[in-house]
Amino acid sequence: MVDALGGFDPKATFDDASLDYEDASQDYWHYLSVRTVDRLGLRPGERVLDVPCGTGSSLIVAAERVGPSGLVVGLDYAAQMLDIARDKVRAGNFGNVEVHVGDMTAIAPPDVPFDAVICVLGVFFVDDMPGLVRSFHDLVRPGGGRVAVTVFGETFVDPLRKVFVDAVAEVAPGLEVVQPWLRAANASDFSRIFEEAGVGEVTIETDDDSFPLPSTDDWWRIVMGSSLRRAVNALGPELAEVVRARGNAFIEREGLDHVVTRSRYALLTRA
Repeated sequence: MVDALGGFDPKATFDDASLDYEDASQDYWHYLSVRTVDRLGLRPGERVLDVPCGTGSSLIVAAERVGPSGLVVGLDYAAQMLDIARDKVRAGNFGNVEVHVGDMTAIAPPDVPFDAVICVLGVFFVDDMPGLVRSFHDLVRPGGGRVAVTVFGETFVDPLRKVFVDAVAEVAPGLEVVQPWLRAANASDFSRIFEEAGVGEVTIETDDDSFPLPSTDDWWRIVMGSSLRRAVNALGPELAEVVRARGNAFIEREGLDHVVTRSRYALLTRA
């Protein structure tokens, strides 16, 4: 069987990166959760599943929207990420949130269907992406249940992503930088997931954004908080410092003060 993720282990990578992920998220990908929840148009009293919920970005936004009479269930199998999510729930005193360790590919149908399922930056971590989307569709109520799936597009904090990949190739030619999000980054590939899932009509929107890069330290925050961390761990400290120095030199040489990211938002409504 072909390994669609090229040996990438999401659970191990993001348990290790949990604190750095949360730190970098505030500046470079938290907005994805806000925009995804906005597109769902959640209403007070609705029941929502957020999977994989990670450190709780979408979880908290959704909980605010559905209010005390609603319910938001967060599911993830990276325990260290969930610890951060639970801290947020406690700090915000959200009595309408449940957080559980679990596998998003094996969710038992709830007694009462969800009104909405949120999946931000998660679909590309499973082998069978259409199957996962189909399962989400089946978890929401007929006649108006919604599913929102969000991914990165072809660009992610570019041009620094390419700088990182090229630098790794130079210092460790045999090491592949696995970038799981590229499996769904192209517009046609993303659309095909829903076509193969057979879930009916889906609307897909694309945003292009630019984010400030205040210092050379910020690019390494992104690396250590993202899937790129897997390659850093494989490099070891000495070679990782070489890669970091090459990125710093590029930023200073080019006078780079921002990075660009494309994001795609799919929304489907169950008939």
